[in-house]
Amino acid sequence: MASRKEGTGSSGTSSSSATGAVAKDKGKGGSGDSAVKQVQIDGRINTYCQNIREFTAQNLGKLFMAQVLQDYNN
Repeated sequence: MASRKEGTGSSGTSSSSATGAVAKDKGKGGSGDSAVKQVQIDGRINTYCQNIREFTAQNLGKLFMAQVLQDYNN
């Protein structure tokens, strides 16, 4: 999409310079930094939840197998 904006003429130049100004402001501790931090935190929480889900699924499977074996032996 960036190549299309550059080919349109002056409107592409002004939009790309505005984008550059926004990118510079984000590096100064604006709301962009907190958004990046929030995405990182969300990713960590998601990974943590996936790990818990996998761990519990494995252990619940073992628990049900042990219960079936116990019922079978009694």
